[in-house]
Amino acid sequence: MHGELPETAFGADPDGLSALARINSTEGILSYVLMKEPNLAASERRQYLRKQCLGEISFYSRRAEQMKLLSDALSREGIDHLLFKGFVLRDYYPVPELRTFGDIDFLIRPSDREACHKLMCGLGYEVKCDFEPVYSYLKGTEYYEIHTDVMEVDVSDKADYRGYFNSVWDHAVPSSSICNEHVFELEADFHFIYLLTHIAKHISSSGAGIRMYLDLAFFLKHFDGKLNIEYIAAELERLSLSDFARTVLSAVEKWFGVKSPLPPKETSAELMDDFLCFTMEGGVYGKVGRDKNAVFLKQQNRNSEEISKWKTLVFHVFPPVSSLENRYTYLKKHRWLLPVAWVHRIAGNPSSWKRYAGHAKGIVNADEEEARRLKRIYKELGL
Repeated sequence: MHGELPETAFGADPDGLSALARINSTEGILSYVLMKEPNLAASERRQYLRKQCLGEISFYSRRAEQMKLLSDALSREGIDHLLFKGFVLRDYYPVPELRTFGDIDFLIRPSDREACHKLMCGLGYEVKCDFEPVYSYLKGTEYYEIHTDVMEVDVSDKADYRGYFNSVWDHAVPSSSICNEHVFELEADFHFIYLLTHIAKHISSSGAGIRMYLDLAFFLKHFDGKLNIEYIAAELERLSLSDFARTVLSAVEKWFGVKSPLPPKETSAELMDDFLCFTMEGGVYGKVGRDKNAVFLKQQNRNSEEISKWKTLVFHVFPPVSSLENRYTYLKKHRWLLPVAWVHRIAGNPSSWKRYAGHAKGIVNADEEEARRLKRIYKELGL
C-alpha cells in the first residue's frame, strides 16, 4: 500500500500465511512484497515467489488484453457497456496485473441483451448462466459476467437496494482505460457507494475476503481529496449503511493505514479481531471451510431473536416472490403465480431434486452455534 518493506518475511508460520493468501486470491501480491525482503535474497523460496508473481502478471495481462478485444467487438456492434469492480479497480493498484479476478463484470443496457448474446455466441463463448439479470460466458481462460442490473438482490430489509441501483446508467462516465464512445465506468462517488454495498451484500450471504477491503484502500488512495464525502455520507444514510460503512472504513484504516473519509465508528478490539478472522478465514467470498447451511440459517433468521431451523426449511421449500422473480420473470407481473413457480423450480429441473433434498437435510443438521456467531458479527457490523 505504501511501498514499505515488511519487517519480517514470513513470521512464525510461512505455510499458514501462504494458505491465507491462496484462499484470498492475493498470492501474487504476497509474492511481490516478500521477494523484496533482503533476508530472502537468493533463497529457493524467493525464486518460487518470483516465478509465482511473474506468472500471475503474465496471466492477468493476457486477460486484460482479451477484455479489450471483446470491448472492441461490442463497440463495433454499437453495444454500450459499463465496466465496474475488478477491471476498473485494477488500475488503482501499483501493479494492475496483481489485482486478480475470477470473472470480468460489465453492464449492458437491457435493450442490448439479445444483440450481446448473439455476439458472444458468434465469438465462440459457452453460455454458463442465463438467468436475468446476470449472464455468464466462458471461453478458455476468459470468463465474463454480463449484467443488465448491478444489484440483483437486496442486502437487507432496511432499504430498496435494487431500486436504488436501477439508476446506474445515470452515473456512467466515459471509461478511463478504454477510449471508445461505447465504453463507460461509474463516476467515483457512486462507484464507492456501490463497492461498500457490494461488500455488504456478500457479507449478508457468506462473507467478503480481504481483497475487497484492499480494493477500498486503493480506491481511497487513488481518489484522495476528490470524493464528495457529504454526498456519499447522505446516500449511505439513505441506504441504511452508514454504521456498516463507518465500521468497514475504520477496519480499512487499521489494516492498511489509509484514512477513513467518514467519522470512525467506535468499536471494541474484540469486534475488530472477530471481523479480521471472519474476513481472512473464509477466503474471497467467505465460503472456504464455512458451513453453508449455517450461513443459510443466519440469512433466513437475521431479523429474528432466535435461530429457527423449521422457519428456514419452510423458506427453502417455499421461497417468497422476492427470491424467485428474477429467475421466473413472469412473477413480476403476475405475483399470484407464486405456487406455479414453486412447482416450476423443482419439477422443471429434475436433476436438481437431489441437490434440494441434500440442502434440506443440511439445514436440519446445520451448526446452530456457528449460525449465531455469524449473526452476531453481522449485527455488530451494522447490518
